[in-house]
Amino acid sequence: MKSIEKLFKLPAEEEQHFAEFIKKQRALHISSPKDTAKKATENNAKSINKLLKDKQISQAILHLREYSYEEYLKEESAFNSVILQEISRQFDTPKQFITDLSLDFFQQDISSFEQCQEQLIQLVGEYAGAISPYIYQLCLSNTQSRRSRAGKVFEGIVYFLYEYFGYPFNSQSQIGRQTFSKLGLGKLVDSLLPSVEAFNERRDKVIVGSMKTTLRERWQEVVEEVSRSNVPSIYLLTVDDDISDNKAVQMGNHNIVLVVLNAVKQQAHLKNKRSIIDFESYFLDEIPAIMTYWSKSQ
Repeated sequence: MKSIEKLFKLPAEEEQHFAEFIKKQRALHISSPKDTAKKATENNAKSINKLLKDKQISQAILHLREYSYEEYLKEESAFNSVILQEISRQFDTPKQFITDLSLDFFQQDISSFEQCQEQLIQLVGEYAGAISPYIYQLCLSNTQSRRSRAGKVFEGIVYFLYEYFGYPFNSQSQIGRQTFSKLGLGKLVDSLLPSVEAFNERRDKVIVGSMKTTLRERWQEVVEEVSRSNVPSIYLLTVDDDISDNKAVQMGNHNIVLVVLNAVKQQAHLKNKRSIIDFESYFLDEIPAIMTYWSKSQ
């Protein structure tokens, strides 16, 4: 089988078209982060319900993130298959490659299974090498999508837990950023418990929540949000396990209540810090105390 000319860079006229094609197909074939978290919950309800019944909320969160990622990988695999099939039908350069290779394969005088298999292996290798810039672009898009989804999936898991425990809440994704903006809250505030109305009445008796899968230096943005929005404190929920003593002290000094996994809270330098609580305390103590206040005031 003759070799075909390799493609080292996407043709300029196809690059933008391919990016738009990927975006459109992703919307069609891959669930939203919230729906992925919901699907992971439904498909693993027995194990998750047992953990929650045993009050192992940190473990439930870790398992739900793992299950959500598995659900995403299943959809991503099917999505990749669609993309790789369709580019040979819809894009001129890959279409020409597959036409040339198919013709060459068709004209081969193949008399045995082994020979057919060997020729097919060569064809697949030739084609994959020829369209490698398309594959690279697809992989790059997948990597970017995974990164952007991580926080949204974590957010979806937290909202599932609010609903599981029967806690009323308003989120930006639920009622819109504009409503939060009118309250003087920026995009860093993800949710209010129990409600926007409660925030308008007594903001010191409302849980103002922000969620970040990892902190790095981005927690400083939350500090700015506390100062700018004039809220008494913000609960910052995270699954980050790398929290230094200095970072913990600074966040506590700026009225940030850090909510972490139980294993992180048990670390020696964090164990006795009152401004850091685990998810178990957050869901089973902090939120119920706020809900009790509002139930008595009605």
